[in-house]
Amino acid sequence: KPIVTYFLIVLCIIVFVVSGLVVNTTLYGANVGYLIKQGEIYRLFTSMFLHAGIIHIFLNMYSLYIVGPKVEDFFGKWKYLLIYLISGISGSLLAVALNTDSIISVGASGAIFGLLGALLYFGYHYRVYLSGVIKSQIIPLIILNLIIGFVGTSINNLAHIGGLIGGVLVSMAVGVKYKSTKTDIINGIIM
Repeated sequence: KPIVTYFLIVLCIIVFVVSGLVVNTTLYGANVGYLIKQGEIYRLFTSMFLHAGIIHIFLNMYSLYIVGPKVEDFFGKWKYLLIYLISGISGSLLAVALNTDSIISVGASGAIFGLLGALLYFGYHYRVYLSGVIKSQIIPLIILNLIIGFVGTSINNLAHIGGLIGGVLVSMAVGVKYKSTKTDIINGIIM
């Protein structure tokens, strides 16, 4: 059972409800560049559990519900949780590094893009079995969402790209059972 996925979904919903009950709570944990640069590093982590509205949380939690169980099954619970968290932080870091300091960013989509990156890395090792799924479903899904992100004005696509890159690298660092070499794992950790 995808226990970690369900836990993350419930956690995000609880945070959403609580932040809706207290005015402007979202801003207290949001990814805001100038605040992070002033030392509020925790925002790189907390922002991935906050959401800006009902549609935002619904789309992210639905995506997590679809993608999460596969990654959790392929990598195991602890590696999956590590991939999710580090991908979310990677997305936040890239958004802070390349956005203007005043942009406010929240959402789990950077971490979810990291899960898609993990599926790409896993599919690379099992391409004999999964190449059709990777080519016909995962890559088009990533491209479509990135295009939507570039077209949409309120979407922080840098967090998506950072999460995707982070997901691939963390997957490389944690390795795919029976497939990854020590060199792959070391390179993933270094990167």
